[in-house]
Amino acid sequence: MLGVRLIHNRPGSSMGFVDVHVQAIEECRQEVLKVRNMLDFNDAFVDGKTTPPKDSTSAGIFGELEGASDLATKIDDVWGKVKTELGWAQSCMKDVEGALGTVASNFRTGERASGA
Repeated sequence: MLGVRLIHNRPGSSMGFVDVHVQAIEECRQEVLKVRNMLDFNDAFVDGKTTPPKDSTSAGIFGELEGASDLATKIDDVWGKVKTELGWAQSCMKDVEGALGTVASNFRTGERASGA
């Protein structure tokens, strides 16, 4: 089990032991937020030549290809799954971000309670 020592100031430092760890947690939290924002389906197409699908895929884009309708349906299924998975990943990252915020807040509360 990880123990937390509250050291008000180390020699030659104006930052307490807890401050350093809280700062690291906050930096991690910021990185999680960046990743969460990168998982936005529409943002994945920013600055690219491809655009996200707006409607169902038309079988007509495949010309006279036999099975074009089934292929178009499968393509739409893939896009739907991509959107769902990215949404799920964003939700997970939001939870991680919130948990890191809670940990940082608990550290600060503990530091204040100790009189640091």
